This record gives sequence, C-alpha cells and structure tokens, in this order.
Amino acid sequence: MKRKSYCVAVYTIKPGDTLYSICKKYNVSVCDLMMANKIRNPYNLKIGTKICIPGELETMEPTEPACSGTLYTVEKGDTLYMIAKMHRVSLNAIMDANPDIDPYNLRVGMKLCIPR
Repeated sequence: MKRKSYCVAVYTIKPGDTLYSICKKYNVSVCDLMMANKIRNPYNLKIGTKICIPGELETMEPTEPACSGTLYTVEKGDTLYMIAKMHRVSLNAIMDANPDIDPYNLRVGMKLCIPR
C-alpha cells in the first residue's frame, strides 16, 4: 500500500543547506524529501529554490500565522488567486504574508493571513 503524503511546508534553500540538515530540521527522511521534490542529485541544491517538505495529512497540526491583517479560513474550492481577488489584494501580497504555504496545496480549514 502506497502512503499518501502532502506538502506540509515550503522551504527556501539557503547557503550552507544540505538535504540532511533540512531533513533533520523537519524530521523527514532524505529519501522522502528527494522523492517529493524529484531531486536526482542531492549535492546540487540551488540557493533560493523552494522545496516541498512532505508529511502525512493526518499528522499535520494546524497553525495560525501571525497576522497584522485578517485571518481567512480556506474553504472547499478556494484557490489563492480567488482569495486574493475576493479580498482585493495581490496574489504576491498573500504569498508574502504567508511564506510557508504551498500555493498548489491549500487545505480546507487552513488559516491564511490576508494583508491590509
């Protein structure tokens, strides 16, 4: 039986990062991280690249972002573009206010910070 995993966080590669150090920080295996991001050469990480931190949906704990604007709860069918349009803010503004979200993997019930 194949285990279904989801992108529970997005991490931006920084100078000095290794797959091992990222895996240790997020408590995931190197193999799972490589498979989730289709990494073929673990020694060729590019600084600034955003990678998916895999995890199982059942083990994720919802967190509320620190927000100086409005907190929005994702509903079924929502997309980041639609949320931005509904609140009359740019898509980039929402992504900047929520740097750890995966814009392609919004989950119902997830809280997003909508900037003013």
